[in-house]
Amino acid sequence: MADLTEGKLNNRFFYFDLLRALAIFAVIILHNSADAAGQYGKISNSDWLSAAFYNGLTRFCVPMFVLLSGSLLLKQNKDVSIKELFSKRLPRLVIPLLVWSVIYELFQFYTDKGYGNFNLITALKTFYQGPLVFHFWFLYMMIGIYLIYPILNAFIRGATKSKVQYFIAVWFIVNCICGAIGLVSGLSIGIELYSFTGYAGYFVLGYYLNSQSFTKRQLNFIYIACAAAFITSIAGIILLQTAHEKGFNDLIESDFTPDIPFALAGLFLLVKNHVFTPQQTWFKGLVTQISKESYGIYIVHVLFVRLLFDKLYLHIDFKNLSLLWVIPIKAIAVLILSYGLTKLIRIVPGLRMTV
Repeated sequence: MADLTEGKLNNRFFYFDLLRALAIFAVIILHNSADAAGQYGKISNSDWLSAAFYNGLTRFCVPMFVLLSGSLLLKQNKDVSIKELFSKRLPRLVIPLLVWSVIYELFQFYTDKGYGNFNLITALKTFYQGPLVFHFWFLYMMIGIYLIYPILNAFIRGATKSKVQYFIAVWFIVNCICGAIGLVSGLSIGIELYSFTGYAGYFVLGYYLNSQSFTKRQLNFIYIACAAAFITSIAGIILLQTAHEKGFNDLIESDFTPDIPFALAGLFLLVKNHVFTPQQTWFKGLVTQISKESYGIYIVHVLFVRLLFDKLYLHIDFKNLSLLWVIPIKAIAVLILSYGLTKLIRIVPGLRMTV
């Protein structure tokens, strides 16, 4: 995500920008619908169904960022410079993580809105173990991806098409099939396959989808599988939330259910293969602007979600309006404000590296 900042107004590069813009808007939708989607039986059925619909529709968002990073960074004809990795790429993740972790922590402390007293030692321990702010888990994960990026790229440089397919297939079985079985039943596979676990599979999948050509028949199959995956995701959340089983709830929150890779592949290839006309220049400009600032938008958007809609802050409420409309309205407002703040920060000398 941090590396996907060079958008260009042409068909060759625009699909990256469009997918990135869709993904960041989906993140905001997800964070505005998640609480209500978990309130089955506590809010009206229509509101809960609306929240569950948006929640299921947007589950692709974070894996899409990883997939886009892999499609952009992994190359067969280019070696990875370790020096460049530590001097350019990693700082673009680490600096914002450090700066904004402090900002969010100070925000919670000085507003004194029930988040507890600030303790430096506790904060440092928490930062070491995981994010101080819930959505910063993505930055921790991407730092890990970047650290193994040179190794993955070396594999790509020497791998045949069939070996890349093998990697993706084993990763899918281990993470999305066995992982889902484990979440629901508690049964875990006994074979040690740590090399094939985690978001690295989406990273490699991005390279594969972007580098390979597909026949019309193959594309049609992938598109059908993509549509089925989105339907399964939405229906699955609705059905599993009513089951009240912990394993099912964990499955709902997982980025490694069997449907997500198919949803990602279909959406990526659909946008990639669409030819954008000159008449869509205004549309391209809007999307490219959002895409360029997507990293900063991701970092700051939770600040506006809390300020505007948290019960402890402004708590802007849309009484008598269905969540079918409230959730996208909130998301658009947060997107606009987050984009504005990100642009403002990037104008200030010395602050560009923080977003």
